[in-house]
Amino acid sequence: MTIQEARAVRGRISTFESCGTVDGPGLRMVVFMQGCPLRCLYCHNPETWEFGGGKEYSAGEVIEEVAKYRNFWKSSGGGVTFSGGEPMSRPRFLEALLLLCKDAGIHTVVDTSGFTLITDTVKRIVELTDLFLLDIKSVNANMHQIITGESNANTMAFAEYLADIGKPVWMRYVIVPRLNDRAHCLEKLAKWAAEKGNIEKIELLPFHKMGEWKWKQYELPYRLSETWEPDAEQVEEFAAIFRSHGLRVE
Repeated sequence: MTIQEARAVRGRISTFESCGTVDGPGLRMVVFMQGCPLRCLYCHNPETWEFGGGKEYSAGEVIEEVAKYRNFWKSSGGGVTFSGGEPMSRPRFLEALLLLCKDAGIHTVVDTSGFTLITDTVKRIVELTDLFLLDIKSVNANMHQIITGESNANTMAFAEYLADIGKPVWMRYVIVPRLNDRAHCLEKLAKWAAEKGNIEKIELLPFHKMGEWKWKQYELPYRLSETWEPDAEQVEEFAAIFRSHGLRVE
């Protein structure tokens, strides 16, 4: 794909966030892409699910929007993060966006569940991406199905591919009481992560219900209303499991 061809590729965007602080290194422009095949029980962006939602842009138009805020994040060592939704579910559009960022010297992060097949396009996406935020929902296949509605087979295969080629990864894990917070499952995940060799750090994120109002707005059944939010002491206990395997935790 040439730069000219990349600028013309079209896709759908949900929203832009001009100064993200928790989506990769430095201050970042976060581009929330529209469409996601998963239905995570704790999703706080259900408005990004439908592939026909959001607004259509060309990749060139997206980069022009990004460029407006470049001075805000450039000095911090930041860049652009493509989130969602699931950015990997629009592979050609994502490839075009990453190619334009690379051409402009912009640091890129892709925040993904890894729910994708490893095609030639996906391999090019991986090559163009500086860092992946890989959201692991559960290392247990049955629990992953409960949380997301889908198998974790594609996610784990994608994680293995990133490890095989040594692509930098920050692994994210949302701790949801009574679902994926069992110590033996976290021990299994920590051992798996430590063996990969490319996971630079673990981000343990306590479950929260800040997006519950959106589920009500879209008349969606929210099944975690009675689930409590883990406190700092509990999160630290879980962090110790990962640190015991030599992993950096934040």
